[in-house]
Amino acid sequence: MSGDFFGSTQLVKHKNYAELFLIFTLSDKTYAIAAEKVMEIVQLPALTVVERLPDHIVGLLNLRGQIISVIDPSKLLGIEQNEYRTDFQVLIVNCRDTTIGIVVHSVNEVVQLDRNQLEPLPYKPVEKIVSGIYKHENRLVAFFDINAVLQHAGTVDLNELEIKNELTAITDNFPTDEVSRRKFLARAEKLQREIRSVTDDLQFQENYFISFCLNNETYCINLKFVKEITKLKLVNLAPVPCVPEFITGIINLRGEFITILDIKHFLDIAKTTTSEKTKIIVLKISDIQMGILVDEVFGIENIPNEKMNLNVQNKYEKSKYTSAEVLLPNNKVMSVFDIKKFIEDERLFIEESI
Repeated sequence: MSGDFFGSTQLVKHKNYAELFLIFTLSDKTYAIAAEKVMEIVQLPALTVVERLPDHIVGLLNLRGQIISVIDPSKLLGIEQNEYRTDFQVLIVNCRDTTIGIVVHSVNEVVQLDRNQLEPLPYKPVEKIVSGIYKHENRLVAFFDINAVLQHAGTVDLNELEIKNELTAITDNFPTDEVSRRKFLARAEKLQREIRSVTDDLQFQENYFISFCLNNETYCINLKFVKEITKLKLVNLAPVPCVPEFITGIINLRGEFITILDIKHFLDIAKTTTSEKTKIIVLKISDIQMGILVDEVFGIENIPNEKMNLNVQNKYEKSKYTSAEVLLPNNKVMSVFDIKKFIEDERLFIEESI
């Protein structure tokens, strides 16, 4: 996108942005962590034991050649638990150029939450890794402060530790039966040897999509490209003169100017008037950020690959940017918007003279 569109000094009046959070559990308690911090999710493997690690760092993980510390937040939160189970998972989290693993008991879903609705804790925790409580769908969800967790992980300098190659399940936490032990060891060996190509994709989000409406037609876009969602009425959409019709304006998103596009123009869909349900979905792919205007956001969908019809005919303008179609329970079709194809459209690149 051209830098000429980012010259406005008008600011956003409100900051009620809906961000994406991953919901997970520890015992019977529910927690949320910012989805953009989670690189991937792996099944709990065997961990390498180092004697000088503090109690809450339950071991080290060789993740494709990168040695990372694995934290069990249950130990920081004082949650009593029995030995680890084979269905436990590890969130691979990256924040401030630091990667750690976080042991969780189960991963539930990805949801939209508004930070402004975060309520303070009714008590003073010993370890401040929970910064507040959400009331979400008649349940309490504790907000997991990843920055605070990183402070605990930062107490160990992994470069000074002698890390052995053997993979040893921690006696105090892992089950000792032979079947479980072999399963944990096999996972660890696979993660160590696995080769993963360098990519910006968030692995756990591959099957999650944001579904939305464009003039009564249903579309969705992969969650890994979605940065934020906000109602149009909550932002100051500043118009830009002398630009193509599909550019509806720009917003200032916490100091970053984001171009807002009406993709109906590209999909040969008739333009619609804005309403209370109109939203902006802020997208990021590689180093490109943009916002798209949609009539309504329906929610987050988990769509397995087997439910996608990849044989999409490209003879129509709207299907040029469709990578797949999904048959909905009401026999309607939801099209998967292909952002990678979309950003290759030459109409998006504006001459400097404009």
